[in-house]
Amino acid sequence: MIRVSHLSVGLSVVLLAACASGIRAPGGAHTTPAVDPVAAATGSRANNERVDADYPVRPFPTQTLSALLAAELAGVRGEIHFALAQYREQSRITGDPGVIARAAHIAQYAGDELAMAELAELWIAREPDNPRAQELAMASLLQAGRVQEALPRALLLLQQGDAQAFRQLTAMAAKQSPEQRREVLTTLDEELRADPDNADLLFGTALLLWEEQRLTEALERAEHALRIRPETPSGHLLYAELLNAAGQRQQALDHLEAQLLLDVDHYNFSRVYVSLLLAGRNPAQAVARLRPLVERQPDDVVLRLGLALAYRETHQPDAAKAELSLLIDDPEIGDDARFYLASLFEAEGNVSEAIALYRGVEENYWLSATARLSQLLVEQGDLAEVRRHLAASRSLRQDQRIPLYQLEAELLMRAEAYGDARDLLTQGLATDPDSIELLYARSLAHEKLGDIAAVEADLRAILAADGENASALNALGYALTNHTDRLDEAQALIEQALALEPEDAAIIDSFGWVLFRRGEQERALVELQRAAAMLPDPEVIAHLGEVLWTMGEHEEARSVWAEGLRQFPNDSLIRETMQRLRVDP
Repeated sequence: MIRVSHLSVGLSVVLLAACASGIRAPGGAHTTPAVDPVAAATGSRANNERVDADYPVRPFPTQTLSALLAAELAGVRGEIHFALAQYREQSRITGDPGVIARAAHIAQYAGDELAMAELAELWIAREPDNPRAQELAMASLLQAGRVQEALPRALLLLQQGDAQAFRQLTAMAAKQSPEQRREVLTTLDEELRADPDNADLLFGTALLLWEEQRLTEALERAEHALRIRPETPSGHLLYAELLNAAGQRQQALDHLEAQLLLDVDHYNFSRVYVSLLLAGRNPAQAVARLRPLVERQPDDVVLRLGLALAYRETHQPDAAKAELSLLIDDPEIGDDARFYLASLFEAEGNVSEAIALYRGVEENYWLSATARLSQLLVEQGDLAEVRRHLAASRSLRQDQRIPLYQLEAELLMRAEAYGDARDLLTQGLATDPDSIELLYARSLAHEKLGDIAAVEADLRAILAADGENASALNALGYALTNHTDRLDEAQALIEQALALEPEDAAIIDSFGWVLFRRGEQERALVELQRAAAMLPDPEVIAHLGEVLWTMGEHEEARSVWAEGLRQFPNDSLIRETMQRLRVDP
């Protein structure tokens, strides 16, 4: 794939050809022989070797050369679409495989599917056996979602020894609709009947059978393929994941561990092994299995990180910190190690060390580290400094500006600076007016400020863009329940949200609360008891206690509130509810 900065390579090739041929200024009759810029740029032919080809070598007219020079200069300036248009036109005019190849690379970089498809066909017409042309044709079809049409190309490449293209196709086919996936599987089964010991076909069909939940067949094919080609790392990974999917987690771990002992440098084995081990929810077993592997392979950073996390889960913070301290300078997972190490220092109350480590997280976990850093600084009474830091971060990381606006607004809301939160989110919406996240956050600030018309406007804007946004439906229904007498409308909105997310405890709580406001106490009690069982939350507890109290179940209400205060001693909502109902704590 060619990047914009690499387009200058082609310019040097064309200029070399011009110098060698003595090209005159545009308008002259002198021309230069056609060259293959890809081959020339990579030095794939010796300087004194005659260029043989199965197509006629034709001269480039001056007009063509001028167009290619203009395209190369445009590429250097970053005008990728102009460069592609020039190369695409000259590909049609000249039919030169070198020009077509370069045009195809540019089209692929630009993500222009139509251009890729056209250039692939042009290239194949000139060089039908060129693997790169076949790859491009396959890639253009895959990008268009035409997996079945891409399959013959992938099979041809497989016959030519390019298994990577075939693996790419099967991986994409696995994620298609069941009908498309089964069409591909049927074709590959036919190929397999003709060539039953083809390991690539066996692995590919095993992957598709996995997606079909035909795990026994998938495992049989993966095992068969590994007997034929045991040196295939991706095959061993597939086999282990199939074992895990079939409920044979220990066998999957044993298989991966055996491969780790043979192949100490294989990152993916370590990654999948650690992932399966930690997902087993048995951290003591994870420590027992990882510790000897780390002692045997001390440079495997993934295994060491897994061991550190297992130590953390077994409440051995000192051991976890010792392992993480060895990883914080690693170029691949140093950020992960810094983040986890910071969280351990934070948990033990070493705030200064935690802050220093969170500040050092640059890529992985950067947003999470920024959130924790900001919270710690706010707790130290430095909200103004946090706001300056987040504003600077938004300027430097434009791709993260929306979550950064959300983070700062949440901090302001916790500080009860609701007006500042609203103004900040309005500032963010000036740049991203269609952001559902920012509209939703601003609706919460509006509600705290008592501006219910503004709450409704923001939530209605979300629903205009996404009519099945359960969170917005619930929030609007709940706001109308609490602040208006439009209870029919409120209940309809909450019921619509509940139909979309029937097991969402927050929506169930809203439904119970609107029923209570409508006087349907018995139905309300059932819903609120269900919500409380699913989600221990101060607001749900306050609602449940109020319904019980209103129904005359005073002792049970007191018991519910007392348990809520025990779980959430610093929350004010339960106490406010009791005070409003004149209940002694």
